Formats: sequence, C-alpha cells, structure tokens
Amino acid sequence: MKGMLSLFALVFTGSLCAAELPALPSQQTHSSHRLFISSENDQRDFDTWKVDGGYSYNLFHNVDLYVGARLNNNEQENETGFLSGVSFQASPRISFSSTLHSYSNETDNERREKVISAEVSSRVRLTENLDLHATLDYQEWQQEVEFGLGFRF
Repeated sequence: MKGMLSLFALVFTGSLCAAELPALPSQQTHSSHRLFISSENDQRDFDTWKVDGGYSYNLFHNVDLYVGARLNNNEQENETGFLSGVSFQASPRISFSSTLHSYSNETDNERREKVISAEVSSRVRLTENLDLHATLDYQEWQQEVEFGLGFRF
C-alpha cells in the first residue's frame, strides 16, 4: 500500500507545472510616464542659462511625447514659456528631437507679442561622457544653427 501511494504521488506531481505570476505594480521597472529636466548655457552670453522641465510619455518603444516649461534668465531675450515636442531614440547612441516653444516677448514700448519657435536637434554619444550635438532653431525673425560638444559628469 505504501509503495502504491508513493508511486501515485510521484506520477501525479510529475504532471503538475507552475505558472509565473505577473509582477506587482511596485515591482515593475518600466513605466511610460517620466519627468525630465535639462539645462544649457547660451553660447552668446556668459551668464545666461535655459532650463527645460516637464512630463514625458512613451508612445512607442523609441518615441516619446513631452510637454513642459522653459525658464530663462536672459534680460534681452527672455524665452520663458511653454514647450511641447517629440523625441526619437534611434539607437542607444543616437537621438533626435523636435520642439515647439511658445513665449511672450516684451518690446521696447511695453507691448507683449506672442512668439512661437521650432527647434530640431540631434545628439550622438561619442563616448560614455562625450556627446556631439546639432540644433536648428527657427523663429519668425531669425534662424540659428548650432553645433557643439557636450561633456556629461
């Protein structure tokens, strides 16, 4: 009887299989929602900076849609306003982004005019800490092309 029970238990347990449970929300590592912040110096003035920050949502595997705000401390041309755009990560080393940026500009006679600018940029990571970037910026009254090297700490 013991032998028959052992044989039955051995055959029965051999036919069982386990299924992996889905991860709990607190254990998931990838989220489509992200907050971002980035900063850059103005190439024309020494003591000016731009800070972009906002919310990014991953639409597809390599495509993000983002909205945010830009802060700027330039007294001659203050570009503080709202921005939105799309970014594309072509590979771990190459990325592209496009941005629409709107802000109010004060003229000499205290009149505020609304300005919309468009920007297309690309970035190539040369080494772990060194980037090469290019930007084309278009506004109604000027166009700007910028190339540069960036060092990440």
